[in-house]
Amino acid sequence: MKLPKLPKLPKLVRFLALHMLWGFVLGSGFVLGLIWTDFMGLGAMLARDQSGLATFLLFFQSSLTFAGVAMAVAVMNLGQDKD
Repeated sequence: MKLPKLPKLPKLVRFLALHMLWGFVLGSGFVLGLIWTDFMGLGAMLARDQSGLATFLLFFQSSLTFAGVAMAVAVMNLGQDKD
């Protein structure tokens, strides 16, 4: 059985999704760096959390912020001429 071919996403949607993905990657890397260096005891504090909710929220909210900033910067740079 052959699956039907899905339509290709519009160019601007792919543009935003790519920049959102890069923002998530940068945000996750930033939080991993904070935890790895134990900045102001953050890694030790998160290690004591039994549920993992604090770590999840820190990763999710930071990555979401970085993704929003990455998309905003990409959109603001759309109108610039490349000299």
